[in-house]
Amino acid sequence: MGRYTGETVEEAVASASKKLGVAVDQLEVKTIQQPRHGFLGIGRREAIIEVSIKKAQKKDKNKGNHGHHKANQQTKVQQQPKTRHKLTPDREVDPAEMKRRHEQNVKRVEKVSQELADYLKNVFANLGIEVKPVVSDVRSHEVKIDLQSEQSGRIIGHHGRRINAMEQLSNAFMNYHGAEKTMVILDTANYRQRREESLHQLAERSVMEVVSTGQAVFLDPMPARERKQLHQELQENDHVKTYSHGRDPYRSVVIAPKN
Repeated sequence: MGRYTGETVEEAVASASKKLGVAVDQLEVKTIQQPRHGFLGIGRREAIIEVSIKKAQKKDKNKGNHGHHKANQQTKVQQQPKTRHKLTPDREVDPAEMKRRHEQNVKRVEKVSQELADYLKNVFANLGIEVKPVVSDVRSHEVKIDLQSEQSGRIIGHHGRRINAMEQLSNAFMNYHGAEKTMVILDTANYRQRREESLHQLAERSVMEVVSTGQAVFLDPMPARERKQLHQELQENDHVKTYSHGRDPYRSVVIAPKN
């Protein structure tokens, strides 16, 4: 089973058929992502499909290539030890050791994130906001905390300034308490998803303004994650280019004519 892409689903299927050397009617196709042309290049994406060869076809294919496959398999088995011997001792990686370190790091992040949750609860309490921080999706270098509250608007603040400031404070807390380079994502009342949709609409309006006026648009300062979203959405746009301007926490995105 493999994944293939194309500007349309049909193009992706044709690509899979060519690469696998199998007729289209012998393929089992599952569409993972429908293509989207976007508006002025914004939000454009390719079709993604997941393809597997039908069972009857697999048997015929394996039967005809049994000898060739076996020879290749024997060659791989013979060559594999040679590749391993070429590795120097300091470059060899012990999978068990890697797993142990990863688990240890996740446990450390989980421990510090729970301490952070208590810290955030006290900080918001001092602001007169009752919050129940719930830690979720703990990874080795990332943790998400949902700030459950009936006062989500006050947690978010004007244009998200308070929750973004709390994120910066949370990242500093993690670094200070031994969970270095861990990114904290704070959310409340599904604000982050709603913000992503708002940024998408902002990008569309900004492109229209740039195209119609021929002048660059300077957006309000925003966190690095939001700037990254805008850069990615517009990186393949034929009409505009983007770059960041200023210094944190006042760094912002500029959308300018490409030519």
